[in-house]
Formats: sequence, structure tokens, C-alpha cells
Amino acid sequence: MFSIDGLVSGLDTTSIIEGLVSLQESQVERLTARKAVVIGEQTAFQGIEARVLSLRSTMSRLNRTTGSAFEKSIGTSSDESILTVNAGEGAIPGSYVVKVNSLAKAHQIGSQSIDDSVAGITTGDISIRIGDRPATNITINDSNNSVDGLVEAINAQSDDVNASVIHDQANGGQRILLTSRHTGKSNEIVVENNLAADANGLVRPDFSGAAVQDASNAQIQLGDGAGAIIAEFDTNSIEGLIEDVTLEVTKADVDQDITINVSRDTESATTAIQDFVDEYNSLISYIDDQTQFNVETGFGGPLLGNRNVSNIRNKLSALVTEPVAGLDSSLNRFSQLGIEIDFKGKLTVDSAKLSQAVNGELDGIESSDIQRLFGLGGSSDQSGVEFLLGSTRTQSSTNDYQVDILQAAERATVSATTDLASQITIDGTNNQLSLSLDGLDSETLQLTSGTYTQQELADLIESQINHSDALRGSEINVAINAGKLELTSQRYGLSSEISNIAGSAIATLGFTGSESGQGKDVAGSYIVDGEIETATGSGRVLMGDADNANTADLQLRILLDPSQVSDGVEANLSVTRGITSKLDQYFGDIVDPDVGTMKTVNEDFDLRAESIDDSIARVNAISESKKAYLIEEFTALERALSSLQTTSSFLTSQLGSI
Repeated sequence: MFSIDGLVSGLDTTSIIEGLVSLQESQVERLTARKAVVIGEQTAFQGIEARVLSLRSTMSRLNRTTGSAFEKSIGTSSDESILTVNAGEGAIPGSYVVKVNSLAKAHQIGSQSIDDSVAGITTGDISIRIGDRPATNITINDSNNSVDGLVEAINAQSDDVNASVIHDQANGGQRILLTSRHTGKSNEIVVENNLAADANGLVRPDFSGAAVQDASNAQIQLGDGAGAIIAEFDTNSIEGLIEDVTLEVTKADVDQDITINVSRDTESATTAIQDFVDEYNSLISYIDDQTQFNVETGFGGPLLGNRNVSNIRNKLSALVTEPVAGLDSSLNRFSQLGIEIDFKGKLTVDSAKLSQAVNGELDGIESSDIQRLFGLGGSSDQSGVEFLLGSTRTQSSTNDYQVDILQAAERATVSATTDLASQITIDGTNNQLSLSLDGLDSETLQLTSGTYTQQELADLIESQINHSDALRGSEINVAINAGKLELTSQRYGLSSEISNIAGSAIATLGFTGSESGQGKDVAGSYIVDGEIETATGSGRVLMGDADNANTADLQLRILLDPSQVSDGVEANLSVTRGITSKLDQYFGDIVDPDVGTMKTVNEDFDLRAESIDDSIARVNAISESKKAYLIEEFTALERALSSLQTTSSFLTSQLGSI
């Protein structure tokens, strides 16, 4: 601050001015302290929000309709050196005895022994195909006509075969070894060798000899009685023998019985429930810490008396103690599962009772009942209408929702124009086929040459299309219908398409090339207490529109075929919202980024802090203005005193001279 202390008057003007503006400065200190309190309250409140989000994340394992902690299964093997077990969600608990009679092996063939790995080979084309998969055509010319050049070309161009150079110790030369990348009898290597004959020191690799390793299937025997089931698979990863169970076989032993046990993974469910309880109690403890009054210190927590926090605390207690509407009275409360609330509002777990429940040891209680006690669930009276999932906007049903299907989902189907011959010969003149499937364009497929019956040809076409790299992810079914080939996409809905059938084979197959087909999406609506709520179909999934009052985001899988759709209601659906699902819905409301309690409360804290900042700015402005005014006044005083002093000296001098 500019100082004029004692220039004439000898006054301590700085101290005088500071004393006169000290009132404003004390106001700033009080306002700053008030702002610190507001920031402390806001920080404490944001701590609640963080714990709400953490609890919500933990609850997701209990709320999920698919992938729920209650749907997990585990599989065990009595001898994991022979096979291991992976059980999916749909695996049915049970015990099975199996034998691994053989493993699936990849086909291996080798060329004749060639004197040196860098020896020149003849030029031309060589085609390599694995089973019914598309062939790879490789051109050998002057740039790559060596053993190593052929091996490198095969490995670079083929996704189905590995090539390598093997030392032939018996004959003192090198052999080219071809190994299928796919195991099983159906994946044998077929070589069409159009390389030129031996000439001028160049050798034509010959792969027509006996196999180095025969292609074989894995063979599994289920049971040991007279009616034992024997099944073969072209891979050592066995799917389909036991529903939703994958067996990984690593060794064959025809004399060894392997016991496979499939059971519910109750440990995952128990852990998920305990994690929820721990997170819930952590939230309650935090709220209590921030709202309690300490008698000894005489101070309260930063959120003491905050009505919003009290409302959240009370709502949480209500949600975890009230029964779930729509569920059977045998299991519609946490207490029936061994989860109680104590006098502090925290949850406690009776581990023994909970273990009995999740292990299916309580009469009349299944894992699906426990799942609906926690999460969002639905039950339909029509097997072709399945509940999939919903969101926080999906409401539980007081009365059953009615499902009115107007159109069943359909797949794209294309039928040939003309009948097939009873015997069909495929050769180099009619072996090419291409098409568009589900929006993807295939490469030009090379049909395997041979003479086929109608069904054999249908199987060949289906296999080669489904092994197409360009169409990977889309599959087709090829059948004979009234003597004609019929192609059907395995996808449902408008994205299911078959078109652009082309190639030298189409006339033989009965197509003109103009045939096309497209699937249909399911169509329908929901009816709630007589009011229609609209829905949108995608494939076989029907989803309630986002602005529906009750069925927003409600998703059902509609498995009905067109013959099962009629005028009127096809199914009645009960939708229930379990306890953690209701908590999730409540949390979704309070953390809503537009209108949620967390947003409005934080905005209120921000406004309070901004208001205090504005007040501090005003007080500081007044203080600075007052300081400037006082400095100006005291400066004027000193000037006046200086002038008087000058006048006094002049008068004294004049009087003295007189």
C-alpha cells in the first residue's frame, strides 16, 4: 500500500487506514471460512456419489439377466491329463462317465525326397484344398521355383495349410511336409498338381504318396453299458456331446473311465452377494460418519442435517427391507435368504442359511428364484416368448403385460428355379460359385469335382459356403425341397439376405442368378392395462420404445414361427424387479446427469460457493475503494499541513525582520 506516514503530521497513517478497513477484512475472513465449510460439505457429498457408483458396479453381477452370478456352472474331470471340462451358463448339473478312444489329428502329406532344399522345381500351378474348404491356387514361376520358394508361397497364401522342409535322413534329402491346420477326417489335404514334369534338372514335387499322418477324428464314448453313446468330432475341443459343456481332450486311453461332474458355481453367487453386502454397508457407514454429531468434541459431520442425505439413507433402508412385488411369498424378502438388517441399518449375512439357499438345499427355492429376488426378471406363459433384459426405465408389472406379435421373424430363403438332376457331375467347367450372404460377398468358391447325389451336393455346397473366409460369421443351410436346391440364411431379420448368386455352377445347380431373398424382423407391441406401448423388432428381439411409460427397453426373444402368430395376444408376461435391481433403478435416478439428485445438489453447492465468492469480491472492492479514499484524504491533509507550515515559516520570518 502507498505510504504517506508522518510526512508532515507525524501520524501513523498506515495503521490508521488499516484500522478503518479492518471491518471489511474480517468480513472476508468469515466469508472464506463459510466457503471452506461449503466445499467440505460438497466433498463429503461427492464421497457418497463415488460409493453409490461402486455399489452399483458390484450389483451388476446380481442384476444381469445373462451372465448372472447365479447362472454360472463349473465342470470337473477326474483326470485332467486326459480331458478338461468347461461348463457354460446353460449346462445342466449332472455326472457323466466317458472314455477318450482317440484324438483328432491333422492330415500330413509329404513330397518325395529332393536332393537339396534349394534345388530348383518345375513351374506351373498347384492347388491345395482342405476338405470342402476353398482351394488355394499357387503359381510357381522363375521367381520362386525352389523348394524354399514353394514352401514360402504356400505359407503366405494359404490359411488352411502349413508347409515346412523336413530332413529325410533315410534318403539323405529334403521333403516338403504339408500339414492341415484343421484336424479331423473331413479335413484331408487334396493337392491338384499342375506343375510341369521333371526336366533340365528341375524336379516336380510329388505329393501323391502315402500320408505321413492320417487325418482322424476324436472319438468319445459316453457311458459303458450296452447302449453307450459313441460320438466322433473333427476337433479335440468337443462341443455338443453334453449341452453347453466343452471338453478339451489331450490324450486317448480306451481303458480309462473319466468322470465328469457339472454343477452350479455356488461360490460365485455367494461371493457376489457378500460383495454387495460389504459395499452396501460401506456406503451406510460413510453416510453415518458424515452425518453424526460428536458429543465429546461438540462438532457434527459435514453433512449433519442435510435433508438430501437423510432421504437417501432412508430410501436405502426401505428398499432392502420391503418385499419384492410379484414374487412368491416363499422368497420375496432378503431375510428369507439369511440377509437381515441390524439396528445400525447395516446388512448382516447368515452364511449357513445363504449357503443352503444357493446350494438348492431349501425346499421349493431354485437358483432362478434367488436371481429374481435380486435382479430384473420376467416370466412368460408362452415358451416361444422369452424375457431377455430391461433397463432402469423398465417398470415391474402390477398386472401381466400382454405381448401382441404381428409378425414373426424370418430368415432369407432362396429356391432354385429348376430341379436338380438325380446325379450331378461337378468338374472344371461348372465348379465355380459365389453369392452375397447377410450383406457379405463371398470369394469365388471352387466346388470339389466329383459326381454327387442331390443330398451330397447340398451338403458339399453348405460346407464350402460355411467355410468361406469372406463370409465368416454368417452361415447358410442348404437343403433339397421338392427336387430343388434351397438356400436359407441362419440369421433372422432384415439383415438376413441372399443374393447375387453367380459362377459357372449356377445352371447345373438350377439357379438363373436373379434369385434373391430377405428375412423379416419380428414386429409387435406391448399392452399394459389396456394401453398399447410400441416396440421395435430387430431379428427375433422385440424391444419396447424408449419413451414407453412401463416397457421402455424391455427386450424379449420371440421364437414363434409365422404359423404361431394370430390375431390377438400371443403371451402374458410378468416382470419383477428384485431388491438390487430396485436399488440400481433408484441409483440411476439420483445419478442422472440431467435431473438426478447428485447433479442438483452439487449444483447447489457450486452456487453457494459462487455466491460467497461474489460476496468476497464485493467486500474486497469496497475495502480497496475505502483505502483509496482514505489515502487521498490523508494525502490532502499532509498537503494542507505542509502549506500551513510554509505559511507559518514565512510569517515568522517577516515578523522577525520587522
